[in-house]
Amino acid sequence: MDLSIILMIFGIVLILISFFFKNSAKKVEQDVEELSISIFQETNNLKRRLKVVEEELLLEPEFQVKSSTAKNPAVQNPKVHQVMQAVQQAAQVKKPNVMSNHSKPIHDIIISQVLELNKQGLSIADISIRSNLTEEQVQQVIANGGR
Repeated sequence: MDLSIILMIFGIVLILISFFFKNSAKKVEQDVEELSISIFQETNNLKRRLKVVEEELLLEPEFQVKSSTAKNPAVQNPKVHQVMQAVQQAAQVKKPNVMSNHSKPIHDIIISQVLELNKQGLSIADISIRSNLTEEQVQQVIANGGR
């Protein structure tokens, strides 16, 4: 009989102690939930920034980094200077091919932009200027309906 009373008292004490430890579990759950929400928000923010950067890069095909050779040519290594000249020459050789290359696929963002500008009533010349596509490419996108 004494053993059953001791076990019962021990069980009641454990139940009372368990009420005090539930708060810490809730706090951990809350912290994990806040962490997951903040990670989700940061991920979405990074996705939006990446989309903006992609749009800027697709809309500016003649983007160039200004070389520091014009500012201080004596500081650079002659080999670096030669490499920079080779890169600039390669870029100049490839510029005419960029405009004449019709087989290069057009990005979905630009296609949607062209279709939206067409819905707004802009001329094909205006759309080609804003989207950095040739007028033929703009006409092709509009004729295909973005497909």
